[in-house]
Amino acid sequence: MKRKPLIIIAVVLALFFLVSFIKTNVSCIGGFPVLKKHKKDVPKMAQEVPLPVKVYKVARVSFRDTLPSLGTIKGFREYELKFPVSGVVEYINFKEGERITQGDIIASLDQKEGLLKLEYAKIEMEKLSKLYELGHIVETKLKQSQIEYQSAKAELEKTNLLAYSDGYIGSITVDKGSYVSTQDKVAMFVDMKDVFIEFGIIEKDVVKVKEGQNVEVTVESYPDQLFKGHVDSVAPLVEGRSRTVNVRSKLSNVDEKIKPGMFGRVNVLVYEKEDALVIPSSSFKKKDEQHLVFLVHPEGESKQDGDPKDAKDVLPDKDQPVLGIVEIRPIEINYATPDAIEVKEGIEEGDLVIVDVEQDLQDKARVEITETQEGIF
Repeated sequence: MKRKPLIIIAVVLALFFLVSFIKTNVSCIGGFPVLKKHKKDVPKMAQEVPLPVKVYKVARVSFRDTLPSLGTIKGFREYELKFPVSGVVEYINFKEGERITQGDIIASLDQKEGLLKLEYAKIEMEKLSKLYELGHIVETKLKQSQIEYQSAKAELEKTNLLAYSDGYIGSITVDKGSYVSTQDKVAMFVDMKDVFIEFGIIEKDVVKVKEGQNVEVTVESYPDQLFKGHVDSVAPLVEGRSRTVNVRSKLSNVDEKIKPGMFGRVNVLVYEKEDALVIPSSSFKKKDEQHLVFLVHPEGESKQDGDPKDAKDVLPDKDQPVLGIVEIRPIEINYATPDAIEVKEGIEEGDLVIVDVEQDLQDKARVEITETQEGIF
């Protein structure tokens, strides 16, 4: 009687295992029981489907970062021409835009009164000179007459507006017969051997601009020609509503193609470096204060120690994509722009780095290289 419960338990367990075995290993085909065929275990590497990726082949390039702006061309020396005395304009000897050379008389005032004063002073000086020779007057009297003559001569010379250096006549603001005072502008003088371009830099970019930086300018009249110069000055104040800082750059204009008043497109070269290791900004990720890149080592190329070989000269055939193994590697960034970064340490020329990294790739993951980018991106 004591063995009966044990027998019942044993029968129940046997039925349970029998049902489990039948369910797992037996199937019914055509009304007859048939043993199931089990697939052999597939190695994990064989089951893994390579992820298609695009890579960039690291190269040493000439790397630079530019800051664009718009500006206006102005003469290197550009100032107002005014008579030092008042009077009526008698002659204007040049037209707007004409070239002048040092010593040219640009315009003249009516000189009748000045010529009379000079002639009177000359006669007085000559008369007193003869009297002095005869001993009829003292030397002081003669010197006074000589000073009056020189003063009348200087006053007459002030009625001529002279060119103090080579250049061009800008806008002329008076006509023949106009009365002008010492405060009235007659014309503008412009020196065009060198010119300036004035442009604004927004407040957040001010720290990038410094005196001496190289500048490249294009104008609409010569869209295919670069005019080069350097930053000459950076204003110390931020302008009101525009929130910009005024910057001036001197440009060489030996052939005088650039004219004051022209509109110019400016690129300030805020960073320049030759032979820099550069990769696209889309090819790295920041994680836990580290900058990481995803290198690809093509399969089938192995070192003697069995590790994947660095792919210095490996480029996938367009018709036969190359399989590779991912290596996650930290890098040190030297300089960054929105489009590219210069790497200081962590990669070498010829390395293949994955671009457009949109997901977290695992170290040693298998990938398929579908495209390789080279050169400037």
